[in-house]
Amino acid sequence: MKKSFLIFLVSVLVVVLSACNSTAEPVSGDNTEKNPTEQPEVSELTLEEVYEKAIERQNELTSVSADMKLNQIMTLGSGEESLEMATKNDMVLDMVIEPLAMYMDGTMLMTNPESGEDVSIDMEMYMNQQGMFTFDSESKKWLKLPVTDFEAMMGQTANQVNAAEQLAGMKSFINEFKFEQTNDAYVLTLNAAGDKFSEYIVEQMQINQMLGTTEEQKLFDSMKFDKVDYVITINKKTFDITAMDMVLDFTIDMEGESMSISNDTKVTFNNFDGVEAITVPQEVIDQAVEVQY
Repeated sequence: MKKSFLIFLVSVLVVVLSACNSTAEPVSGDNTEKNPTEQPEVSELTLEEVYEKAIERQNELTSVSADMKLNQIMTLGSGEESLEMATKNDMVLDMVIEPLAMYMDGTMLMTNPESGEDVSIDMEMYMNQQGMFTFDSESKKWLKLPVTDFEAMMGQTANQVNAAEQLAGMKSFINEFKFEQTNDAYVLTLNAAGDKFSEYIVEQMQINQMLGTTEEQKLFDSMKFDKVDYVITINKKTFDITAMDMVLDFTIDMEGESMSISNDTKVTFNNFDGVEAITVPQEVIDQAVEVQY
């Protein structure tokens, strides 16, 4: 679970954008398609200016909700003896920024690599200052993450919220951003892969203390990104990030065997500043069993 969370944070990390001095190229949006004679409202803001306004808005954001769909294919080994596992996640998420708290609810559909049968797993999680609680659908019990792991995870997540700290590292990718606009949104596209991107991700993980053990260090040192596609949509009026489409294909060397992971994620954000305080129900706290590793 911890490694899966780290991989998820890799995806979130790349959302941080760097400055660029070109204006956005107009592209067709929904409004223009419905009214072909209507000219899109062209903004003269540069990527740098849009970025600064988006960061300013994120610093003001108190809460947000999201709908996330994640399709993942993991392949261990190669040839006839390779093992492939496919998962589909459909989740809704509520998040409060300060103090950091999250609630997640959804389902995960897994394909049994041996039988080919689909297995559906219900997922539910609370995370706030009281701890991290997850529902185990197999045992029908609530589980609580150990205090030491929880504190580390909260610290890592809090570091990711401060996007401004990532600016310097992303400067090397300026020329790889495509900056466009529709009638009501800015569209930022990043296509990156290879050793340069892999080194950047590992470097940021080290800065944010996400690689705590030697095993984790070796795991991410071996990570190679084969395909990285990001499409980030920013509202023109509010500068809220309203959507992210992400495709991440990478390989990891695990104990001499190669594991390839392909992620296709689509996230839409809504309910900006509308999430109330996230509290863990008392019955969840009372029933939760602390996980023992």
